[in-house]
Amino acid sequence: MKTRALLFLLIAPLVSGQAAAAPKTNVLLIVIDDQNGFAGRTDVAPQSVTPQLDRFAKSGMIFANAQCAAPVCNPSRTAFLSGLRPSTTGIYDNSQDSLPKDHLLMRSISLPTYFRDQGYHLAGAGKVFSSAIAAAAGKRIWTETLELGRKAKKHAPAPPEDEGMNAIGKHAWGPLYKSKEEMEDWKLAGWAAEFLTKPHEEPFFLACGIVKPHTPWYVPQEYFDLFPPGSITVPDLAADENAGLPESAREKTHKTEAELVQRRKELISAYLASSRYADDCVGRILKGLTDGPNREHTIIVIFGDNGYEFGEKHNWSKGSLREGSAHVPLIISGPGIAAQQTCTHPVSLLDLYPTLVELAGLPAKAGLDGVSLMPLLKNPAAAWDRPALTTAGFKNHALRNDRWRYIRYADGAEELYDHTTDPLERSNLATKPKSAKIKADLQQWLPKHDEPRNPDSAGGKGED
Repeated sequence: MKTRALLFLLIAPLVSGQAAAAPKTNVLLIVIDDQNGFAGRTDVAPQSVTPQLDRFAKSGMIFANAQCAAPVCNPSRTAFLSGLRPSTTGIYDNSQDSLPKDHLLMRSISLPTYFRDQGYHLAGAGKVFSSAIAAAAGKRIWTETLELGRKAKKHAPAPPEDEGMNAIGKHAWGPLYKSKEEMEDWKLAGWAAEFLTKPHEEPFFLACGIVKPHTPWYVPQEYFDLFPPGSITVPDLAADENAGLPESAREKTHKTEAELVQRRKELISAYLASSRYADDCVGRILKGLTDGPNREHTIIVIFGDNGYEFGEKHNWSKGSLREGSAHVPLIISGPGIAAQQTCTHPVSLLDLYPTLVELAGLPAKAGLDGVSLMPLLKNPAAAWDRPALTTAGFKNHALRNDRWRYIRYADGAEELYDHTTDPLERSNLATKPKSAKIKADLQQWLPKHDEPRNPDSAGGKGED
């Protein structure tokens, strides 16, 4: 009898500990390439641009004023995956596709790698890592991936030139005469959905990189049918898009500018068609999560890596420090996050690293430039005086707070826009005497150090 009692006393704490221990929280991260502020809007076309994302947004927190850390792919992804600003790493553009052995990023730990070091199973596919951060992370990033053991396709199939293909400069679009089931993003979504429908013994960090709506805008005809150019209702371009800009900040007009302006709604229509296709891919992934056993213990983060502009200030792409290039969709949902919440405070994609670490209950990661969004996830109206910083090249920065966008270039040129009265950023107030205090208050948030640009690798062409 005494032996049995002793055995019970030895086993009881173990059983009690197992019962009390909560399972680790999984992470599902979905990044959509070049998805701008059209996501979630219902006023640009007769059909919703992103109905799957809109539906998902009701389950958690919408960050309506989210800004990327850099307005092009490589530095943006390097920033949110490393938790370090471009001004900290010296990664400013897409042509920087390798790193010296002594580079800061070679000594840092990427977001997925940090989760792996905490016992997570890493699964990922599609365009998640970009060139510089991939070089830092090493060749084998994922434990499980769709591309494992084979070379992923880099180029989307194109429609025949005589059957609906259009091209103006770097922009190409047209209907694909094949089904969405044959396309790479759809296959990625199916792989991720299957992963999510299965039980997993280890907690997982699953990252999915949807390539559309990145150019070229080749998607099946069914998506073009949803957005006829005549139905697009975005504001027209200004009579003079350079009005009020410092001379050094003026974009050079494109050789194809006249044709781009004339066919602007066609371009936007094609972009919306590609966005809707990408949204269907997101929906397929989310359905796998809903249908499987992992939804209750999974944090979901969906966002775009940078925006996209259609002629504003003569910019027909991304890369500027203005709202069109810097503003991105960001939605976070999961355990402990209240549904149907919207936060209008400015936040940065740089904040994702510390936020996910805290949401998952992991030890805090030191040395990050971003801050956790946990206070806003608990209360979207909480006090928040930190503007979001976007960087485009050495010493070129934009700061976005609840009201203002302030841009400061390396040569000292400035722009200042009041988003309460000028959401299209057409009236530059930087030279107005009344703006001096506003600028001074924002300038204190500029980086105290700007790391010189890391050189390109020999022969490297980078990526778009």
